[in-house]
Amino acid sequence: MKNTREKALQIINDVLYKGTFLEESLEILKNSKIDERDYAFIKEITTGVIRNKTYIDYVIKENSRVKFNRIHKLILSILEMAVYQMYFLDKVPDYSIVDESVNLAKIYGNKGSISFTNGILRSISKKDKVQVKIKDSIDNLSTFYSHPRFYTEYFYKNYGEDFTKKLLKANNEKAPFTIRINSLKTNKEDLLNKLNELGYKVLETSFENALNIDNPSGIIDTDLFKEGYFYVQDLGSILVSSFLNPKKDSKVLDLCAAPGGKTSHLSEIMENTGEIIACDKSKGKVKIIKENAKRLGCKNISPIINDARVLNEEFIKNFDYVLVDAPCSGTGLYRKKPDIKWNKNIEDIKELSEIQLEILENAKEYLKVNGFLLYSTCSLSKIENEDVIHKFLNKNRNFKIIKLRDKEILKLFPSVDGSDGFSICLLEKIS
Repeated sequence: MKNTREKALQIINDVLYKGTFLEESLEILKNSKIDERDYAFIKEITTGVIRNKTYIDYVIKENSRVKFNRIHKLILSILEMAVYQMYFLDKVPDYSIVDESVNLAKIYGNKGSISFTNGILRSISKKDKVQVKIKDSIDNLSTFYSHPRFYTEYFYKNYGEDFTKKLLKANNEKAPFTIRINSLKTNKEDLLNKLNELGYKVLETSFENALNIDNPSGIIDTDLFKEGYFYVQDLGSILVSSFLNPKKDSKVLDLCAAPGGKTSHLSEIMENTGEIIACDKSKGKVKIIKENAKRLGCKNISPIINDARVLNEEFIKNFDYVLVDAPCSGTGLYRKKPDIKWNKNIEDIKELSEIQLEILENAKEYLKVNGFLLYSTCSLSKIENEDVIHKFLNKNRNFKIIKLRDKEILKLFPSVDGSDGFSICLLEKIS
């Protein structure tokens, strides 16, 4: 195993400059028989740097004698790791952070970059924390909270400065570890008792069948997980199926189902009656849906390979309920996947909105009259939600919106609801 800081450097470099995903990189590392403490340190450093990159880079710019765009990427990543530790962690003394960073620079840099690394980090360590002083309020918030400007600008102009600050701050905090109680196998009281017996600290949530676990380490290795007593799922994701709320013995289509969290929750709501067709275009993902359904004891789920963007003649007018949890930019998932901040731009979002509308246009054909279509994304962008729904309704006058919590399109925010960011809209086919 390489030095832990070398491994962290490699992951940061791969995520920021080679297009790999942080979550996948950390999962591979976790499965490599790495020491638990080393893994925790690497996860902290990599996630922290990527989450706070814009602010950390601002600190570096304010202290650098070298133009920022002339700093070699690997040296920049070494500096980012060091600044993150100095500013956000307190376990390692600054002099040790400087020494370790210089040692990395000796491996990946030249004589000049070694001297530069040493000089700038010693300078930063002797000063108070840098305050962001940018006149433009949107740029100032985007820099301090490390968010894409387009994201900050949208919320600043539509929700105001105070709301935006709270949202950006919440996006940079650690998300709670939430589980959904599997009502097909247990109940809240029994599961609570079993988790407490195993030493887990369990906290209530705003949803009856969801719990937050304060110390989740090792929980998916327990028999409780393996025997399907619960499913790890964010509160926002849990609410999606709850709002669709299919009746017993109905026929349901989940068009973008993998990995099967919402599908299995629909099965619980229906008490294992009726039929749920769960689709994904990937054979591997359909296998995951099957595995989750089996573990959770969901007997009314039929996973199949199906591309949501291609009209399936066999589905037409065949379902009482259709769920479209559409592929999206994931801008509601910044807490858990901070790399999304830097690998999805406004053009990506516009392209995704076209795919989302395409899927909705197919989904409408599958629904019976008086049936319900629920559209959801783990995105908070107007382009992927309000704009998609309005375009759909302009073309399909035989659909109407059913308000959720008095909202045509319900938004869930980390700063308000404690969940991931979600947008949810329920439609009824009236003719």
